[in-house]
Amino acid sequence: MFFDRPADRLRFLNNTLNKQKERQEQLRLSLRRFKFLEHTRFYDWILEGRFYSTILEELTSLAEQLPANRQVSLQRVEIPLSARVFFFLHQSRHALYFVGVVLAGVLLFSLYSAANWSAKGVNSYLARKYNIGRPAIIVTPAGQDTSKPYAAVSKYLPGYQPEKVWMVEQEEGFERYSNGCRILTKYETDNYPRSYYTIPREADTVGEQVRHDIVGIVYHTSESDIVPFIPKNNDEIQKKSQGLLEYIRNKKSYNYMIDRYGEIYRVVRDDHTAFHAGNSIWADKKYTYIVLNDSFLGICFESTVNAGTLEETLTEAQISAGYVLTNVLRTKYNIEDANCTTHGLVSVNPDKMLIAFHHDWVRNFPFEAMGLSDKYKVPSPNITDYGFTYDEEILAKLGNKLWEGAIVAEEEFKKRAEAKRTTPELLRRRLRDRYLAQREKARGLRPQQNDAGTPSLAAQSPAESSSAESGNN
Repeated sequence: MFFDRPADRLRFLNNTLNKQKERQEQLRLSLRRFKFLEHTRFYDWILEGRFYSTILEELTSLAEQLPANRQVSLQRVEIPLSARVFFFLHQSRHALYFVGVVLAGVLLFSLYSAANWSAKGVNSYLARKYNIGRPAIIVTPAGQDTSKPYAAVSKYLPGYQPEKVWMVEQEEGFERYSNGCRILTKYETDNYPRSYYTIPREADTVGEQVRHDIVGIVYHTSESDIVPFIPKNNDEIQKKSQGLLEYIRNKKSYNYMIDRYGEIYRVVRDDHTAFHAGNSIWADKKYTYIVLNDSFLGICFESTVNAGTLEETLTEAQISAGYVLTNVLRTKYNIEDANCTTHGLVSVNPDKMLIAFHHDWVRNFPFEAMGLSDKYKVPSPNITDYGFTYDEEILAKLGNKLWEGAIVAEEEFKKRAEAKRTTPELLRRRLRDRYLAQREKARGLRPQQNDAGTPSLAAQSPAESSSAESGNN
């Protein structure tokens, strides 16, 4: 039908038979482990299909040399569907190989991703259940680096001597004291009078009698942007300090602010509450104090919370100013050493029962240079008395470093739960309810908003303006 010349017919016949013999041998080798298939209809079907496929290959290659009318006749040849499938697969084998490789890669990647996801899920579950996989906690040496010059100088400062501290003069715009402390008052403003309940330590009460006196000091950093402390930045340093003072006065954020040159400013008057501590807990031997805005003075050092060392955080002038201001306030209000602490040590998140919600001064505060004992070694009252704890997120913010008192307090709380024959989790839940009840009762002492717009809920300090109720209030 296609070949007029005997030579073309012979060539077609030889090529077809040779290819068929070669492919039959390939099929036999491929199925050598399954020789029983050679006696089945499946083997005959494959062999027949490959044979017809070989014929199609030869006809197609030779048909290109034929006239157009004969090429059309090729389409009318009755060839089984299996043969056409084999022919198509053979012609497209390179493309199919590529698609197969791609699909195999996708499949392997999918299997790897699924296995990896499953492993992470299992690891997370085990970590939550058995408290494993948490990064190692580094217990930092408390206080300051004793190798620094200001640390050595602090050893020669006189101890706290209240009998040698008194006001020398008081003029419009400033107060001067016998220990060299000079307090500028031009930014001084009112808020509302202090008022809080006494809570005997570890007592099952939400509050007893009302007090108005000052019992402690909380030290802060402003957590603001600062520029390098060098002479050419004088104008920028002063501009930033003035802007910060105006912000603090508007927000009534702290009682005192110490700028980078060591100038001390009273902002919110001492007998009025400043919004500096929010959700917070501290305790001395006798009482527990919550929401320290009402019972503690807030002293803010103009600085950033992100500095790595004390030398980067405070200037020499700020350390000296902090020392003399601390002695003035302790003398004036008979404040005990035990109640002079830092924001990072008192701040809590009651919704999640976590410590260090704000972490300014969780390390590096120079207690010794302030004439105070090291509070980093004191078991944290928010952990021992209320069961507050920490999670991986808090640890990450702190660089996986905890102060010594937090570790000791955690062990003390576990022992407390054992003594009460309960679990730390159940005890923590009960104490959280107590804290929330105490906080709610304390808020009842706040004045309502007046016509001048005085807030009845605590506003935010510069670092806390985004945290609202979970932060300062």
